[in-house]
Amino acid sequence: MIRGKLLFAGLVAVSVSGMSVISAQASTQYLGVSTHKFLKTQRKIVTKNSAKKGSITIPKGTVVQIQAISASNGKTWVGLNLNQLSYNVRKSYHLSATMTQSIPATTQNFKHVSVPKYLGFYATQKTYPDGALRNYRGDGNLYKGTAYPKNDTKAKLARVHVTTNGYLEYYKSSPFKVSGIDGKPTTSVKITKTVKSKNQIVVYSKSAVPKAIGTKVTSKGNYRYKTTIKRLNKFYGTTFYNTKSKNVLNSVEITAGYQVGKQSYFMRESTVYPA
Repeated sequence: MIRGKLLFAGLVAVSVSGMSVISAQASTQYLGVSTHKFLKTQRKIVTKNSAKKGSITIPKGTVVQIQAISASNGKTWVGLNLNQLSYNVRKSYHLSATMTQSIPATTQNFKHVSVPKYLGFYATQKTYPDGALRNYRGDGNLYKGTAYPKNDTKAKLARVHVTTNGYLEYYKSSPFKVSGIDGKPTTSVKITKTVKSKNQIVVYSKSAVPKAIGTKVTSKGNYRYKTTIKRLNKFYGTTFYNTKSKNVLNSVEITAGYQVGKQSYFMRESTVYPA
């Protein structure tokens, strides 16, 4: 973990009507940060993408996950993936780059928060050690089916995405590999309550969700619809071979099995490379 450092600006002496006044400039405190941890914005943040183009406004109170870190002289900055945020945040941004520019990780901008309960259906902090020849891929996106598609660049599947800022988004038909910023979902609803048990979460919303993934439980209040996401503890592998030497294994894509409502879904779990 990179530790933050408290930086104090110097005191400035000025003269007002013959009196000497000491003016203290505001201090800036940087958070200690590490990749994949969660933060909540403490004020509205207007930023650009990693190429310092476009504009994206992240409202105060938005939960984000750190995807990149930079540090210098006790100061820290974080980079965020815009596709982890709900459509109502990203809809005004129309460029292809998905990462933000580096944002100062100050206490004025962010505070630390725990992993949100609504993301409790997968491991948000998991990594494989260097040299394991395996990369973790879990990102909160669930696709209808069980196995990683062989033609992953052309495949289109129903998709469920729980965003870091607490929205349940459903795509009736989504490209499996999204190039650039995610498009408009079929449905995007704010999660109002989450009930978590060992292998599943139940998320509630006031706004309607499609019957394909959820059910209506009441006509009043903030918990009218519920969607159940259950981890099945089943894993599936799809092999990819060298296009020129078909007996040479390039990689194996591992997916984790889930159930959304009564239908089978999967999450991309990891990529394994042969030794």
